[in-house]
Amino acid sequence: MTQALPDSFVRPAIISDVPFLGDMHATTMKATLAAALGHDLPAEVSAQLTSEALAKGWSDSISAPPSPAYRTLTAVEGAAIVGFAAIAPADQAMIGDAEDNPGTIEILALEVPRNNGRKGHGSRLLAAIAEFAEQDKAEEMQVWIMVGDEAKTRFFQGAGFAPRGIQRNLDLGTGTVTEQCWYTVLDPAE
Repeated sequence: MTQALPDSFVRPAIISDVPFLGDMHATTMKATLAAALGHDLPAEVSAQLTSEALAKGWSDSISAPPSPAYRTLTAVEGAAIVGFAAIAPADQAMIGDAEDNPGTIEILALEVPRNNGRKGHGSRLLAAIAEFAEQDKAEEMQVWIMVGDEAKTRFFQGAGFAPRGIQRNLDLGTGTVTEQCWYTVLDPAE
């Protein structure tokens, strides 16, 4: 059971969060990719996943999102940034015709480094995402999870997500990792 921390909350990300998001994303992405590969990342892949390179993307996402439906959130504990998430409308080409899957929100990132884990930050981020999904009248949420990322699989499965039956492969030079699409149907608004 996670203990609620009174000074822990989720808020929209701001530009001053960008260096922290870049660091966090580089750390969590390298760990996830290495686990999925079953060995250390190739040097050329690791060299591309720098805090600075990822921070640039987060800066653009926060300062000039393509639409109001793209959101970046930050989990905070006290004065420390301890996690983040990003959501956007799902790529309808991956899940079928928009008519068949109206209003699907994709969780592009939901990252809480291991040293900040098991304190409810991931759950708070997911709850904030669900609130935005409800506000946007989404009917589903989906996320891509790398095969081998057992912690993320357990987290989303525990939150009611299930495999959609779609996967994609990412070539990392000396190996390939597979991502599976997981989804959950949202309760209709009353």
